[in-house]
Amino acid sequence: MENSTHNCANCTLKSKCFEALNPAELELISAHRVELQYRKGENIAKQGAFVHHLLFLQKGLVKVYMELQNDSDLILNLFSGGQLIGLPNLFSQAPLQYSVAAIGDSSICAIDIRVIEELISSNGAFAKSIIHEINHCTHYYFQRILTSSQKQLSGRMADALLHLAQNVFKSNEFPMLLSRKELAEFAGMSTMSAVRVIKDLEANKIIAEKSNMLHILNTNKLLQLSKTG
Repeated sequence: MENSTHNCANCTLKSKCFEALNPAELELISAHRVELQYRKGENIAKQGAFVHHLLFLQKGLVKVYMELQNDSDLILNLFSGGQLIGLPNLFSQAPLQYSVAAIGDSSICAIDIRVIEELISSNGAFAKSIIHEINHCTHYYFQRILTSSQKQLSGRMADALLHLAQNVFKSNEFPMLLSRKELAEFAGMSTMSAVRVIKDLEANKIIAEKSNMLHILNTNKLLQLSKTG
C-alpha cells in the first residue's frame, strides 16, 4: 500500500456528487483525506471496525463482502472507478457491517466521514446527490435479494455477468479479474456450481473466455436467462 496526494479542486477523477461543492468545500475535503494505492488482494476495510472514512474509488476494482461464520464470503457488490463506498455508514455509529478488498490494483481516497456529514448538513445540493446515490444502492440490493431468493443457478450467474458487463466494466468484453470462488460468491452459489454453469454457458455459445478475457457473445440469451432462470 502506497499513498500520494493531490488537490480535490483540480482532480479529474472526483465523484459526480462532488460537483455540487464549491471551491472552498472541495478544499475542506482535500485537507481531510488521504489517497492510498492498494495492490490486488490487499484488504482496504475490515468488517467490525469503526467507521472513520468514506471511500472514493478513483480507479481499479474492489469487492464489498460479508465474512460469514462458515469461513466463506458473500460478495455484496463490485465497484469500479468513480464510485463512493460506504454511504450507508453516514450518520451512524455502528461498526462496519462488511469488508472491502482490492480485486485489482486500485487507487482510493479515504475522506474523513465527519467532513462529509458536515457538508451534507450545510449544502442541500450535495445532500440531494448523496441521497440519490444511496437510493441507487438500496435498489441494487433489493434486486440482489430477488435474485438470490427466486432464481435458479443459471439466472444468478446471468445476473452476475450482466452486472459486470453493464455496470462495472461497461463492455461485453472485460478482463475476468475475479477468481472462480469470487465469481461464485458474487453469484450466490458454490464454486463447483459456478464452474458448471460457466461451462454450460460456453457450450451454448452465450459467453466465451480466452486469455483471461470474458466475452458475452449473446446478450439476448443472457438476458433471457436472467428473466427465466
